[in-house]
Amino acid sequence: MSKLLTAVLAGAFAVATVSPVAFAAKHEMDKKTADALAAACKGKKPGDTVKVDGKDAKCPAPKSEKAK
Repeated sequence: MSKLLTAVLAGAFAVATVSPVAFAAKHEMDKKTADALAAACKGKKPGDTVKVDGKDAKCPAPKSEKAK
């Protein structure tokens, strides 16, 4: 029972340590892709197709400001 508990705790520790790092890396990659898309779409109309990181992507419609 003690070995099982130790293995479970070690596994939980490993998941808790690695998961935030993987999440942060994915979030940073998404941010870089969004920045590249914004730069490629500058001066383009919404719906135009541009190449970003070797892939075709459509320019999004600009976000409207919420009414105050």
